[in-house]
Order: sequence, then C-alpha cells, then structure tokens
Amino acid sequence: MAGSINLDLEQSFGDLNECVLITNSTRTIIFANKAMQNLLREKSENLVGSTTRRFFADKEQFDKMGELYNSPADQRHRKAYSLNLLRGDGTSVPVEVVSAPLFDSNQALTGLLFIARDVSDRMALETKLSDIALTLEDALDAVSEGFAIYDAEDRLILCNDNYRDIYAHSAPAIFPGNRFEDILRFGLNRKQYETDGMEDEEWLTDRLAKHREADGAIVEQQLQNGRWLRISETRTRSGGIAGIRADITEMKEAKALAEKAYRNLYLMADSISACVGEVDIEGKCQFLNKTGCEWFNAPRADLIGTRLRDRLPESERACIQNLFMKALKGHKASKELSIHYPDGITRVSQMDCSPRINNRGEVEGLVVLVTDITDRKKTETTLAELYTITSTRELGHEEKIAEILRLGCDHFDTPFGIISHVIEDHYTITHARSPNRELVPGTSFPLQDTYCVLTLEANEPIATANAANSEFAKHPCYEIFALETYIGAPLLVDGIIHGTINFTAPDIRKRPFTSADIQIVRQFADWIGHEIARQRDHQALMDAKVNLERVASIDDLTQILNRRAFLDRANAEIQRYRRSGQAFTAVMMDIDRFKQINDRHGHAAGDRVLKKFADTVGEELRTVDVFGRVGGEEFCLILCGAGIEDALNVCERLRLKIISECQLDHVDHTVTCSMGLASTTRDDIDFSSLMQKADMALYEAKTSGRNRCTAFSKSQISETT
Repeated sequence: MAGSINLDLEQSFGDLNECVLITNSTRTIIFANKAMQNLLREKSENLVGSTTRRFFADKEQFDKMGELYNSPADQRHRKAYSLNLLRGDGTSVPVEVVSAPLFDSNQALTGLLFIARDVSDRMALETKLSDIALTLEDALDAVSEGFAIYDAEDRLILCNDNYRDIYAHSAPAIFPGNRFEDILRFGLNRKQYETDGMEDEEWLTDRLAKHREADGAIVEQQLQNGRWLRISETRTRSGGIAGIRADITEMKEAKALAEKAYRNLYLMADSISACVGEVDIEGKCQFLNKTGCEWFNAPRADLIGTRLRDRLPESERACIQNLFMKALKGHKASKELSIHYPDGITRVSQMDCSPRINNRGEVEGLVVLVTDITDRKKTETTLAELYTITSTRELGHEEKIAEILRLGCDHFDTPFGIISHVIEDHYTITHARSPNRELVPGTSFPLQDTYCVLTLEANEPIATANAANSEFAKHPCYEIFALETYIGAPLLVDGIIHGTINFTAPDIRKRPFTSADIQIVRQFADWIGHEIARQRDHQALMDAKVNLERVASIDDLTQILNRRAFLDRANAEIQRYRRSGQAFTAVMMDIDRFKQINDRHGHAAGDRVLKKFADTVGEELRTVDVFGRVGGEEFCLILCGAGIEDALNVCERLRLKIISECQLDHVDHTVTCSMGLASTTRDDIDFSSLMQKADMALYEAKTSGRNRCTAFSKSQISETT
C-alpha cells in the first residue's frame, strides 16, 4: 500500500494535529497517526492490522461506510460523516470524519484516507449555549474569544470570563472601573507579555498607542507562555473601546506546519469551511479549496490561473492588492475586509496572506486563508451596541426603543422592525421602523393575519430566511404581505404576554439565521419588556407623586394653595424679584365679620362663603398670580409685575366683584372683604417682611371701617408700635 501511493505516511501525517487513519481496500487499518491513536486511545500496534468495525458504536454506520469501498470508480469522491466512535477504553466520542479515496497508478482503489475531528467539545458548547441565561453578560460569555469594553476614560466596563482566562496573571487587576493602562502594567510587572527585547516602558507606550487608536486594526500579541492573541479594538459610539482577544496559537502552529503538509493541501483544505487558496506573485490562482469555489461561484477548473480579485467589485480590489503586496515583501499580512463575493453574499472576512518562500529565500507565492467572521463580528458589534443603548442615560424611553429597532434592522439585514401590542385577536403596531415610514404606529391587524401568531403559539423566538420553502408559506401572512424573511420573539411585561418584536423583509435572506440571532432577538424582547414595565412603574410613581404634591399643597375646602405651599411660592417670587428686579404686590385679604356668619348660620354656611369667596377671586386672576389661604378667613394674593397703583385698581375691582357675586341666598349678611397691599422693596429679604407690611395695611383697612383696600405706608409702622 505504501509503495503504491508512494507516500511516507509517518513523515506526512505523523505530527499533524488532525487525526489521520488509512485503510486498505479490505478495510484493514494500515496507518494511524499519533493524533488518531490518542483519539481512539489505542497504541499503533493494536490498530494496524485490525479492521475499523470495532470502533463503530452503530454497526449500521459501519455497513453504510462500506459503500465507499464498493461504489463505482466514478462515484468515489471525498465524503463527510458524523459518527460516534468507541474508544479502546470503552468510552465513546462524537467525531466528524472526512474520507478520500486512494488510487494506484492504474486508478484502482487501494484504500481510503480518513481525517477525523473530535467534536465532543463543540457539542458540549452547543448544549451549553441552548441553556445560557438571557442576560447581556451571559451572552458575552458565550463568545468564544475574550471580549471587553472600556469607557471613554479607558476604564473597564465589563468583560467575559474568557478575557480573564486569557490574561490569567492580570486577573486580580481585571475589575470594572480599573484603567486599561493599570491592567496592562499589572500584567507586565508579572512578566505576562513577551516584549521581544523592548524595555517595559517602551513596550507599554507602544501597546497603549495601538489601543487608543482603536481603528479596528489587528494587533498580534505574544504572551510569555508562548500563546499568541489576535486583538481587534474599535471605538464605541460613546467614545469607549470594545476589544476582542482571540487565541491564535493553534493557527500560528498550523501555518508553521503548512509547508510540510503542502502536498496534502487538497485533502485538508476541502474539509474546512474557510476559503483556502494559493496565488503566484502575479496574483493568479494556483489552488482554491471547495469553500472558495463556492464563494466564487465557479468550478475549480474555471478559477485556476485567473486573478480571483478581478471577480470582486473594483472598490475592494485595491485593499486586497495592497494586502498581497505587503505579503509579497516576505511578511505575513492580515486584514478584516467586507467582501461582496460572486455567489451574491457579502461576508466580513478575516484575510490572512502568508508568503511561500523557496529554497533561495525568495517569495514565489502566497497562501491565502479567508475566514468568514460575519456572524461573529455582527454578534459582537450588536451586543456591544445593545449594551451602550440600554446603559446610557442620554436617551429616553422612546429613543431607546427606536434605537433597538434600528439595531435589529441593521443586524438582521431587514428593512422593517415592529413592536406590537396584542389584545385578544387584535395586533396593534406600537413602534415601527421602515424605510419610507410605511408602518404607522397605531395601525391594527387581525392577529391571525400575522406571522406573530406563530411566535406566540410557540412561546419562543422563531425565524425563517426563506418563507416560500417553509411552513410559513401556508400562513395567511405570506399571501397578504408576501414576507419571505421573518424573525420574532414574544414580548412579556411582568411575565404576561404584551405582544411581539419582529424584523421582516420581502426578500429571501441570503444567509440563514443562526442560534446567535435567536439569542439576540430574545435579548431585544427581554430588554424592551423590562423597559415597558419600568416605564409603567415610573409613570405610576410620577402620577402618585403629583397627586401627593397636590394633596400636600392644596387647601381641601377652597382648592387653592394652602399656607405652606403659598409661602413656598411667595418666597420663590421674592428670590426672582431680587434677581430680576421685577416688582410685585402682596395683598392680605380678610372676610369682614366672618365670625358672625359662623355664629348665626353655622360653620357649614361659613365654609360655603369661603369656597364662594375663593372661586370669585380666582376667576379674576392671571395664571402668573399666586393665590392662597393663609388662615381661617384670611387669604393672601401676589400680583406679579404689578406696582402699588395697578394693584389697588385690581383689588378695588375684586372688592366690588365680591359684593356683587359672593353672596348666599340663605345668609342674611353682606359678604365684604378688607385688603392690605404692600409692594416689594430692596429691604425685603424674604416674604415674611412683605407679608407683615401687607398685614399692617390690612389692619388699617379693618380699623378704618372695613370693606376697603389700603396700601402700606411707613407711618403705619409707628402707629402699630
């Protein structure tokens, strides 16, 4: 077998991280590298010469894979399987297996090559993600990379556990409020970073400069323990910095082995979801894996020998060419790019270009790895912006909801975002975002005519990127509104269904919705539900406060200001007068012989007189004037902006109005009023002095015959003393 395929198996595959196993045409194992031995927990001598049957937990899968050995030659091609393998120690492990046929020089099948990958960790992570708590911090912890947000003052707002794990030596300093520089210095003092020969302060200055630029550029950082990190930092809307730390140690090591494993590139590259290719120094494609062919929407034969970047929009070619030119100088070049691929999908791509150097030390080509990081980047950006929107105090309730609808439309690539309120069978739009404001809040539909009825029935988020090829096509909403894309979640307020939040589009979505998208729309729904509940509580509190303030400041009988509230307002007017110089006049008012009314007709009649008196005076006042009850039958009035002469005219008009309109049928007593007036002077520090002057003038009006208006004069001070 080894001679027929002319391949040194141990040299080619022995040290690979990928698990490699080769069988002959009778399904007998002839080679297993170290990674495969570790996966199966068997030594090489126990594997070579045995069949693969004993490692299959499901024997039907073993029989099915036998088709690889018996199928016609023209149908033998690389295939992928998901299997559950039995290990030598009796345990089982889930794996993904990619197979490829091996032929001799006569194109006869001599065996199969299998590359296996342990997916138990991934499956465990998927299980964990399904149960993750619906909070922002938990969502951030679900991000596989280290994630942190610093505020405009470069103080840590929050980070996930991965961030602390990556910088384990700095963990004691990684707490909210601590500055990035202090955290960096803490780790530097503990020899956490590989400074590449630079002095500590020089290295620190360089790292801080790159951090504060926060332009999204990739920074690679080596730790003292040999691990490498890829760092990307960008500015948030609030002026802070959001950063991602990804462990790229394995990627570094894999690239170091790439030259050794180059002849096996086709087998390895086609098994991954990233685009892998090689170009010569002129940029012409020498190799492109299966994923790359799918992205460029053409067979491999049509792509080899062409410049792939010429198939991209002109605006993107320059960026890629610049990246290639940097790599052609002999150094690895990396960049994140948003690329519109020929298959019609725009992908945020991490493009890494590594020079391939010949024996003479010359660059003769580039190995290009393009990873689709669209979903990850969008999720990270959306979560960071969601935190910014929900945590800021600069936005009000309605503004925050509008921003979340905008954020959702941007994240899900949909033109329409709706928050609805559902009462029985009625669906009413309460908030909406649409390109031309087609969706109007207050518009109602029968609930049964909307996809949201499916969301409420499911009691959880649901989504479709292609309604025509799903159960959604059977729903009336598909015929009525022709919506191909939908993602929505129930909206609960205090645990009770309030409505839904949903994002829709009339076009088929080019990318399917992911589990992260489901979690994000759930986050939106949870936050808006909490915000609506909080706003209701706040409004109830404000209403209660207004009622309490009104009860505390209004006289029960006359429904005008009571003494305390009136004096508060009066002192405020004094302070305004001292600032602006705009005078006003205070008027003390007393109902003449009020005690006689109570004695003759009872207190109920007296109360009616007081109420009638307050209403009569109040009808004549302006909104700027202040009127209050300061005693049993005593009232006080502030005529804003009125000097003593104008105030006397007003009071005389009030006095006559009281005589004509403030009488009761069953009270044989003419209700009259005496008034004392005093205008502000610079001697009045607070209202009590002005009120005392008005009271002196009132006393003068009373003693000189009642039912009259008297202005204060300084002579009244000597008379009272």
